Amino acid sequence: MQNESVIEADRQPGILARMLGSMLTTAREIVGLSYDEAAARLGCEADWLIRVETGFVVAAPDEVARILVEYGVREADAADQMIDLARRAASPPPWLAPHTPRMSAGGRDVLLIEAESTLAQVHGFLLMPPLVQTEGYFRAIGSAVLHGCDVDQEWDLLSHRQAHLPAGVTRLLEVMIDETALDLRAERPEVMAGQVRHLLALADSPHATVRVIPKGATFWEKRGYNFDILSFAGTTDRIGVIYYPIIGAELASTDIYDIWARIESMCAADAAESRAILERHLAALT
Repeated sequence: MQNESVIEADRQPGILARMLGSMLTTAREIVGLSYDEAAARLGCEADWLIRVETGFVVAAPDEVARILVEYGVREADAADQMIDLARRAASPPPWLAPHTPRMSAGGRDVLLIEAESTLAQVHGFLLMPPLVQTEGYFRAIGSAVLHGCDVDQEWDLLSHRQAHLPAGVTRLLEVMIDETALDLRAERPEVMAGQVRHLLALADSPHATVRVIPKGATFWEKRGYNFDILSFAGTTDRIGVIYYPIIGAELASTDIYDIWARIESMCAADAAESRAILERHLAALT
């Protein structure tokens, strides 16, 4: 019998296909066409159009362009965005394909969205955010956090996520880590030392900022977990991802940017003090 998560992933269309379908539905409704009327214009079956709009069929970029021409909206501001979305929905990152058979549909959607994001604002509490974990740190915590999963397989996935270039550019990272995440004592101190060195190197990078939330900073329940906020080139849209200890990552049902902004303004040390905290921890480890 197939794993339930495999069945779920096979049954549900990917989030990019659903986003494209929703945009095409809006375009059709704006011009006042029923499914049958739209299908007659396009010379296709209405069932095919329904499946495209619900994400169960991914229309090719040239098919999307023709749909928009027939609807008379090819010159609309969002037209090129829809055509580009069709390209990306049809060709997810090749490194993701070997891993999707063991994922739930929700877990797959998180990674499809993350792969599109050109800015990731990542928050860590107790544990380092996945996008900044070193291999040594990941392997040190993997057996406890991943609950029997193949650590080699999971590291292959995470390392590709970290190295991925969305839209062909280096992803920008804004990192906020609670000092509690620096207190984890691995069996070998050099593992955490390597993780702290990695954070210091990121802080020196033109593509990243790293801020630490010191011990004693104001605490409230909503900052007591790991989450990411993902943003995308050419749009003001942003999508939240929440990391749960047992069930893994899920897309947030509400906008969690206000939580990020509150932590940033009320709790996080500035860049200089954050570096000092990291260097103190590194000294204690070495």
